[in-house]
Amino acid sequence: MPTIKFKAKVETIHNMDGTFAFQRVKVPAFSRNHCDMAAFRKHPRFGSYANSDLFPSMICRALTALGVGSHVRLDDIPASVTVDASGFLARVTVTLA
Repeated sequence: MPTIKFKAKVETIHNMDGTFAFQRVKVPAFSRNHCDMAAFRKHPRFGSYANSDLFPSMICRALTALGVGSHVRLDDIPASVTVDASGFLARVTVTLA
C-alpha cells in the first residue's frame, strides 16, 4: 500500500469565548520526499506516473477523494489517515488504496 508521511505541529482552535473547540494539523504541499516511492512505483494506478510531472497532481486528487483537505481535524480524522500526536510534532500517515 502506498503511504504518504509527514510531521506537523498540532494547532489548537478556540471559540470566540476562549473555550476549546478542536485541534487540527495543517497538510503541507506534498512532494516526492513525503511519499513511499517504491510502493507508488509498484501500484497499478500510480506506477506509470510515479516519475512524471503528473504525479503531484494525481496525489492531490487522490487525497481530495479520501477527504483530506488543507487541514486534518483530530476529532474528525478520515478513515485512511492515522495521526500520532504524542510528541511535539504530530506524525501523520495517509494510506492510499
